[in-house]
Amino acid sequence: MKILIAQFIFLLIAVSAYSQAVPQRKIDSLEQVLVRMNRNDTDEIVKLGEYLIAHTDSDEKKYYFLGIIISSYATKGDKEKSIKYLFRAKKIAKDIGDAELITKVYVTIASLYTSLNLNEKAMMYLQDAWKETEKLPIGEKRSSITAFLYNEQGNFYFNNKEYKQANDNYKLSIEEFRKTLKSQAANTPFYYKSLLHNYGKSFLHFNEPDSAEIYLNKALIVNDTLYPNLKYLIYNDLSEAYTAKGSYRRAIDTLQVMLKDKNFNIPELQSSVYLKLSSNYKAIGDMSNYALYNEKYLTLTPLVKSEDLNAINTVFNAEQYEIISESRKESYLFIGGALLAIVASGIYIFILYRKKKKEQSIYKSIIDNLESRLIIPLTNVVEPETVPESHLSIMPSVEQDILNKLKQFENSTRFTNAKLTIATLAVQFKTNTSYLSEIINREKGKNFNAYINGLRINYICSLIHSNPEYLNYKISYLAETCGFSSHSAFATVFKSITGISPSAFLKQAAITRGKKL
Repeated sequence: MKILIAQFIFLLIAVSAYSQAVPQRKIDSLEQVLVRMNRNDTDEIVKLGEYLIAHTDSDEKKYYFLGIIISSYATKGDKEKSIKYLFRAKKIAKDIGDAELITKVYVTIASLYTSLNLNEKAMMYLQDAWKETEKLPIGEKRSSITAFLYNEQGNFYFNNKEYKQANDNYKLSIEEFRKTLKSQAANTPFYYKSLLHNYGKSFLHFNEPDSAEIYLNKALIVNDTLYPNLKYLIYNDLSEAYTAKGSYRRAIDTLQVMLKDKNFNIPELQSSVYLKLSSNYKAIGDMSNYALYNEKYLTLTPLVKSEDLNAINTVFNAEQYEIISESRKESYLFIGGALLAIVASGIYIFILYRKKKKEQSIYKSIIDNLESRLIIPLTNVVEPETVPESHLSIMPSVEQDILNKLKQFENSTRFTNAKLTIATLAVQFKTNTSYLSEIINREKGKNFNAYINGLRINYICSLIHSNPEYLNYKISYLAETCGFSSHSAFATVFKSITGISPSAFLKQAAITRGKKL
């Protein structure tokens, strides 16, 4: 499982060191307000933080205020904005030349790269952080930084599926942190809760769900009100421990606690919750809820991937800006940049060409299937698990009757009813859901949800191909026409089944007919 962006919140440990480093400095009323604000109040934190940054000459204070802003964006799961502020903090830390601040910002950047699966960059920053740590005197401060580093190194190994090494590093992190409990009193709740959470979740991956459950529950009872979103990560992993033990109902109840919380709004984690709910409902035979949460997962997944791509792009831009700023006096970089732009443009044009050819090929394959009166084959349907093998015994006459009714159903347009479920179709067929599900799984090679979606996509593709006026309709209308309740769900399923987006299909259809969209 990918390390979630909430790991950025560890930067608070870095910025909190500022108040310890200058204990005699009076903190004015605005600073006190900022420090005490709930990290979910991001808009207000940014306004006040930027105001304080603009009205102080102290680099240490600017670093401190930036850290609070970063931790707030991280709490909301906003990777892109966290990155922008993180690189501002990095520049200040390097300007100050403080080994402790540099180490902590390096570790936080490593966390960023780990969460985005940019492993070489993550390890580079971890190695730089260890070098900076060696400059610190032996004592509680160095132990605190070491704990911080071991934890992030554990995250790195966890993200690379080296779970035993991750577990060892999390354990070392807890041991180092316990040496600093007195000096870290202000930070103990969140930080200690995080370490217990990481240690607990690592047990899930070498078949020790009991140990995972123990440490995850220990993490849950640590009282921390400053970072409420951490509990959602713990609930998510705790549900996985219950699933591993076969306690599917407990897993479902744990996940539903998150969805019922009005403050739960983290797309990446919501995607994980929907996938886990789908899997657990399937395990207990509740195919209606399985289909419901599988569709929610399919709908949300493209959004999460888009956010990750935006974050990666922001990282690239931030690093390139640093490189250019530090080497601005070297004019040859201008020539190199121009050459790079030319090469990049060439690559981009080539990629567009390849994409266009691929779309043309897929479109032709779809039309060939339609003209041969075949159902469009599934290309990439996402499901949490494969359809389980059933052992139902169905009388041949009953099975043949259901197959005949399915054929009539496929030749009708009843599947375009957006409210259609396996239960309502079973009533129409005068059979039960178990028999209907079994025959669809065995004879059609897919579950009910995938079967209906396939018919709907086949139907709309046929309409577009046969009726030129459909080229003028909006995608939302096409989605409604074939039975989807939303534009996004239709677009996701369409691409999953055909391999291209609805807009690409429409474009190819227009080209075929010599018409401009």
